Amino acid sequence: MSFSFPSDFLNLDVVDNINNEGIFKDSVEWCIVVTTPEEAILCALARENPSQEVDGGFRYGKNSIIRLIPTRFVIPTDSVPLISICGSKDGRIFMGGSDGCVYEMSYEGDGSKLGPNAVSYTSEPDSIEVAIDEYFDGDGVYYPSENLSNGGAMGNWSGKVVNGGKRVFSALTFGSLDDSGEQRARKCRKINHSSSASPVIPSALGRVRFTNFGFGMESAARKGGPIVSLVLDEERSCLYTLGATGVICAYDLSPPLETSLSTATAQTASLSSSPPRLACVFDAVASAKLYLEYVQRNRMHPPPTSHAMELGVITFPGGIASAKAGVGGMEGARHILKRHEMESRSVSSASNGLKQRAGIEVGTSAGVLQPESIHLIPGSESKSLTLIAITGGGLRYYLSSLSSSSINSAQASQGGFDYSGAKIDFNLSPTRPSTKMTFCHIRAPPPYIADNGNDGFRFDLAPSIVNQYDLGGSGLLPGIHDVQSGVVGKVVRSDVTKGFYWQGIFILALNVGKQTRSDDRRGNKNINFFEPKNVTQRSSKQFAGDTIVAALPDRAARLSGAPSMSNNILTTFDENQTHAASGGISECILLPMLAIGGTDSPVLPGGNTFDIVRSSGETSSLLNLFIYSETPSDAELRVGLISPFTPPISRRKRNNQTISTDIAVSRSIGNGMISFALSAISNYLRSGEASRLQVGTIISDPNSFGPAVTYRVSRRHGCDSKGFSNSAAECSQSSRVVDRSRNRRTRGHVAKSSRLPSWLLRPPAAPLNPQATQHLLPPGSGNLLILNSGGLHFFHQSSLLNNLASVLLRAKDVAKDSLVQNFFTSYGHAEVCAMCFALATSSSSSELLKRRARQTALCHGHQPSMKLKSPSNLDESKPISAYTFRPSYLYEGMVRFFSRLLRPFWFKPAVVVTEGHPLHGDSIYANYYPSLPAKVELLLNDACLDDIRRPLVSLQNLMKRDFSPAIISIPGVPSKSSTEAMDIDEDGNSGGLITTALQRKLREARRIDNASNAHSVTTKELQTTARQTEDRNMHALYRLLSRCVQVLNLMSCLNQAHSNPSLPEIQWGLLHGLTFNQLITSVDGQQRVEALLNGIVSLDDKTVTGGFSTDADSLADRLSRQCYLFFSTSSRLTYSGFRYAWDARSIPLSSPRRSEFANQAALYFRAAARHWYNPTIIVGRLFSKENVVNFKDAAESAMDAQSPLALAANALMELGNAKGVADVCLICASNFGGAKVPHDESKEFGESVVKDMFDWERGLYHKPQGDAKTSESMVILTGIDVTESDAKHTCHSILFYYISKLLGSDDLRNHKLADELVEACASSSDADFLRSLYEHLFHTNHTDTLLRIDSSSLETWLETEKRDYDLLRRYYSFHNRNVLAGEIMMKKAESEEKVHLRERIQCLTRAIDSFSAALQTSRSHVAVTRRFDLGRDEFFEDQKVSLSDLNSRIHSIQEKLDVAKIQQRVLSTVELSVNADLDPAKSESLTYSLVNVSDLYNEYASVLNLFDVCLLIIETCRHDQRETVSFLWKNIICEEILPCVTSSESVVDFLNKLKQATLFENSDVVFREDPNDHCKKFDDGGWISPLKNRVSTLGKELYGSGTSFAFPLDFLVMELEGLRMQYDGVRDDIPSQPWPIQSFIEAEIPFFVLLESYDKLLAENSASRLHGVNSATQFQRLSNIFYLLEVWVEAAVTYRGLDLSGGNLTNNPATELARAVNPGGLLNRIRFYSSCLDGIEGMTVDNTVNDLVSRLTKVEEEIRDFLR
Repeated sequence: MSFSFPSDFLNLDVVDNINNEGIFKDSVEWCIVVTTPEEAILCALARENPSQEVDGGFRYGKNSIIRLIPTRFVIPTDSVPLISICGSKDGRIFMGGSDGCVYEMSYEGDGSKLGPNAVSYTSEPDSIEVAIDEYFDGDGVYYPSENLSNGGAMGNWSGKVVNGGKRVFSALTFGSLDDSGEQRARKCRKINHSSSASPVIPSALGRVRFTNFGFGMESAARKGGPIVSLVLDEERSCLYTLGATGVICAYDLSPPLETSLSTATAQTASLSSSPPRLACVFDAVASAKLYLEYVQRNRMHPPPTSHAMELGVITFPGGIASAKAGVGGMEGARHILKRHEMESRSVSSASNGLKQRAGIEVGTSAGVLQPESIHLIPGSESKSLTLIAITGGGLRYYLSSLSSSSINSAQASQGGFDYSGAKIDFNLSPTRPSTKMTFCHIRAPPPYIADNGNDGFRFDLAPSIVNQYDLGGSGLLPGIHDVQSGVVGKVVRSDVTKGFYWQGIFILALNVGKQTRSDDRRGNKNINFFEPKNVTQRSSKQFAGDTIVAALPDRAARLSGAPSMSNNILTTFDENQTHAASGGISECILLPMLAIGGTDSPVLPGGNTFDIVRSSGETSSLLNLFIYSETPSDAELRVGLISPFTPPISRRKRNNQTISTDIAVSRSIGNGMISFALSAISNYLRSGEASRLQVGTIISDPNSFGPAVTYRVSRRHGCDSKGFSNSAAECSQSSRVVDRSRNRRTRGHVAKSSRLPSWLLRPPAAPLNPQATQHLLPPGSGNLLILNSGGLHFFHQSSLLNNLASVLLRAKDVAKDSLVQNFFTSYGHAEVCAMCFALATSSSSSELLKRRARQTALCHGHQPSMKLKSPSNLDESKPISAYTFRPSYLYEGMVRFFSRLLRPFWFKPAVVVTEGHPLHGDSIYANYYPSLPAKVELLLNDACLDDIRRPLVSLQNLMKRDFSPAIISIPGVPSKSSTEAMDIDEDGNSGGLITTALQRKLREARRIDNASNAHSVTTKELQTTARQTEDRNMHALYRLLSRCVQVLNLMSCLNQAHSNPSLPEIQWGLLHGLTFNQLITSVDGQQRVEALLNGIVSLDDKTVTGGFSTDADSLADRLSRQCYLFFSTSSRLTYSGFRYAWDARSIPLSSPRRSEFANQAALYFRAAARHWYNPTIIVGRLFSKENVVNFKDAAESAMDAQSPLALAANALMELGNAKGVADVCLICASNFGGAKVPHDESKEFGESVVKDMFDWERGLYHKPQGDAKTSESMVILTGIDVTESDAKHTCHSILFYYISKLLGSDDLRNHKLADELVEACASSSDADFLRSLYEHLFHTNHTDTLLRIDSSSLETWLETEKRDYDLLRRYYSFHNRNVLAGEIMMKKAESEEKVHLRERIQCLTRAIDSFSAALQTSRSHVAVTRRFDLGRDEFFEDQKVSLSDLNSRIHSIQEKLDVAKIQQRVLSTVELSVNADLDPAKSESLTYSLVNVSDLYNEYASVLNLFDVCLLIIETCRHDQRETVSFLWKNIICEEILPCVTSSESVVDFLNKLKQATLFENSDVVFREDPNDHCKKFDDGGWISPLKNRVSTLGKELYGSGTSFAFPLDFLVMELEGLRMQYDGVRDDIPSQPWPIQSFIEAEIPFFVLLESYDKLLAENSASRLHGVNSATQFQRLSNIFYLLEVWVEAAVTYRGLDLSGGNLTNNPATELARAVNPGGLLNRIRFYSSCLDGIEGMTVDNTVNDLVSRLTKVEEEIRDFLR
């Protein structure tokens, strides 16, 4: 590879993992920055295919070549040499100049700019697509260009759609295909951040102080001289610089405090957009000198440094003892200061003599206190420390740029920082650099001997003793090499050529002078190292190079208690000692070059060391997750579940604009080019560019134009180096408080998902023991590279895990091998067991290594035991309560390894959902889709998920193989098929056990502990108890492991299912914000997963467009095999049911296979319904109690929410299987409190057995939760507040919905289905449901359907609960139980309850009708079912009722009815009367009860003078008292006439005689010739019509009933005719009409009876004539008779056509006349009347008499004509 530069002096650096978007091609993974005195050039390292012809380059891997490519990005140095360079992952390049300034190389590509200020996208046709991709797969920000093209030629759009691909789709949707302009030229420029950098100081400081402080800090930074080193801390957004004079500066790269950031800006502000701002300046030399001065004086407290800004805040974290131990005590501190003083004098003399220039000073070796290099301390190593500076003397300065509060918080608790401060800005990260650097500790290099230069380099103290035991807690004794006795004026150079630090690894390249070990002239020796007893023979061969010294973290566990030492040799061990991790800085020192090449020299050949770096291999996603996995605090864990995201119902906007008809959208989905385009773009919205040309596979909405798109899975994952995007992050004041609100929807905006806190989205790094991560480190991850003149030297650090693997492979007997035993002794049994499990489950381990690793763990894992809680005499017997369980090292090691496997993902959200951003613009696209789909970000990509799952599966198989007794069955449960549901106790009292069986065992053990049991246990019993407890714990661990494996399988299945367009969209919103911990261990997490899976298997027309595909079958099969703990039996059965239902719908109606498939679907649905225990699944996630008012709302809400029950019912109803609908709903309701439905094997399928599933796993987590209570400290937020009663109500509502829908249809087939559905529902044994069914039918006006149900429960409901006697009567009548219908009506009529008289009369009437209907049967007897109450027991008995008994009942009821009607008449009169003065109690009784007939007469009718009613009562009771009747009638007549005034004395006499012995006896009859207008006048005849009507009305009621005593006709004829004569006497004109006769005829009195009464009156008058009665009266009597005969004959002629011989006995005028004439009786009477007329005395024959004769003759003739 050749590349020429304009200058000989070169400086270069590599920028790792550069951001290529908009700048470089995808083949560019690294960039190299080359600087010369004149310019800086950016070169790209491009990976190319080796088959291509390339000029130059070197091979990279097997299939690629790396080639160096220069770019146009070049900047001038402006005569300021750029000495140091560093780059960020997103492409920022910082450079340090010789003038002490920080520069940045800013460069930009075609569409975006990487630098402090970002530019917007260009207005190209695909700009919106670029913005959409950036939102979903980039930084999570949607910012399309505002000036979007909306026009463009659309003429040939159809051809372009077919051939143009993405670009044409973009043009059709977003604008024109024409280019909007030329591309912008590439730009590159240099930015000086030091000249414009403003220091970061507290806002409380004033403006004046701010200016002075800023000037002083900038001045102090400039004193550091040329910047020799740049280090970028991207984790903490901080840039560190090291000046040539030892000044360290910290620059803040986080968003500035002075800027008030909006929400969108705050989310996008990051390391890539903030310029460096000087935060603090630290003079390392001066601060270290002050530190050492206090140590050498043994000061207890660190020195104050507030007087100088360049001095750091000096602290002694471990006290003065720790500070002294770091530098070799007080004497070591003095020695270091002494050397520094000598160096200072030497440098000062040389400087004065040589007058060196600044450029030469840069190359001068750093002194003992002056930093030679700076190195980051990542958050995974420490929460408090941020930087290490290595000096020329090998000293290490442990520094922190964090604020004091952040350091204190991190030291107090490793669970996180304190966010509770009210004054902390939420934009401020606690890792923001403070205004002063904190100086925490100084660590001196190890003591060494160099009596022969580099070749004679040796350590003074053998590390074997120090590594194994803690000598006073100080670790290795530090040392410092003596200074060289130099000549005045000569520069004293330090021994350190290069230093390196990373993750606890400390490397020094030393160049020690050959005479270093000799005594100086005064005889003083080096005092900070140990003289060896015997110096071995040195190698005679000398090597030119540096000595490489390595200090590695000492991970050996220390034994508790002081060991017995003799001459530094361990003599005795205490078997009760336990292993504990070492504290402080504990290191192992070694010389890696010893024994290499057959020599014992520690020198690395090749001359002076240029640089030491680590291998820059890319960190795996899994390791990245493991590092950033700080365990949340207890307060954070108590937050509970995040509310799910519920997307709005997908409705695309219709195009309201006037557009060309060429692009008008067809309503036929899937037909036409535009539908093709919209389908493709919907796929693009759903899956991105890779799937945008797949058409016809997305869910379609029949009410809109295009397919519905709800979610799109981002290609960005939480396991990536960038992590989750900020779009779902909260922006609250306190980021430790989770936004737990429901989906919020503001006006004009879509519903928002719950925002997640930063600790959940991007948890900070967790400082962990490197042993916890060694199973994740790939080969070569610990490589170090040392560059010198001899070339590039590679050093490999072998991990403990690799060392153990080597030992196991070499061991012949792992149980007895000394090296294996040494591992357990050094690192503890539990830790080595964990390493064995890591080797046994690693995919890179051979089968031999796996087998030996398992054997080693089993051999050295020991057995569980029961230990005494307190020391006591071993011979003394103790009860079981005196012992405590101690698990085996085998179990502890497995728990330790398992927890390390879980750490990367355990407390991280599996899915993060952000609501779709609203679309704005004038494009056609915005007219159809109001917003983008919701963005879904998964934590794990496929590769990372597989890396996590692989060892878990291996561990699961290991447990099955090696611990099968504790796995195949539940320990302590005799039956292998026993199952226990998950029951997580949040109160901490369950011991972490995840099943009720294990918790029950724990409670039993606690009862034993708490009981006062004096029983002494034997050794065997203790061993048995310990073994059983261990088995239970191992079983619980396996359950947790199994669920972890299956939840990972589930996430893989869901991701693949979503990427398959033939499958429905996954409802990711249900999993929004749920951590894997919550998905695996919480009941609510399990329910969320079940709801999601049921959404997959519960398919209908809205979710299936092309029928069930093989992909759906494969998905269901995979879920049932790999995720059966989540994909329950109900899910499998549900899917099968929908599959058969869908196939049945595709079969013609006439085919018998359709019915067969429909029945199969019903069988699956019935079986599935028995496992639907989750109320949320049944009700639906869109359930809202505020919106659900009635059954229709509940059913439609469940359908909209894709409830499997609602969808199954709809599918079966479409297939006409009403019985199946009823069974499915009622079986499901039984899971939520309804009556249990017996299992019917002929109607249901059983559970299918999954291969490799244990018996106890069947239905383990898919059972009702029982009465498990949630701890009060845990706030469970499911987002769906659904109870079991809501679920049961939904089950019933679905049935009621279809019943009403079918009954409301006009199709007779639907009515038939309705009858089948009602019949099936009525057969249920659920009393509550039946009552609801009856209520529903009643309130929806389907009473006829209700009454057709033949059920005793309906009869009970009607009688006892509804108490609707009319409905009960109708029910009995409908089922031909008329006698019971009559009795129920009689029961109501005679009820003592408050029933209105009208209802009682109605009941009596219906009772008569019911009993009369019973008489119509042809049987002599009818069966009657009566109910008897005997306390609480009820039974039914059949009795016989004879027909005579029925007649008797009818007669009795009729009498009661007659009295009741009379009572109603009394009541009506009272209600209408103004003067009725009735007692309230009597009025109440009259209105609401049946009054006794005697009381009715005496207390009501008689008292109220209701003469008509009295007559009716007499007639009804058949009480023949003629005097009373006459009395009542006279009162009636007088009531209509009196009082009155008349001008005739005759009238006065008649009326006075009439009113005698009546209640109107005191009424006045006044004689007055000229009556006034205010009195009733007898002479005007106004009383005639009321009296006539009253008589005729009463006559109909009384005479027509079959009795005549209550209607005394003779009496009435006489009285009424007398009144008529008196009235005619006062008239001057012709006589009045015969109104008495008319009233009698209207009363339906037979003519012959009426004629007899008038004959009697005529006879009495004839007899009276002998005593002086005048002839006028006789004449009137005959005239009345003649009028009666005329009316009679006229009425008879009307019936002339009747057939009298037919035996018609009807009482009509014709038959009456015929009977009266035959055998001539009436004609003889006529002759008698004629003779009477001739014999009237005293009357002259005039026209009146002649007229009567003519009339009589005519009547006779008409009678004779009638008889002919």
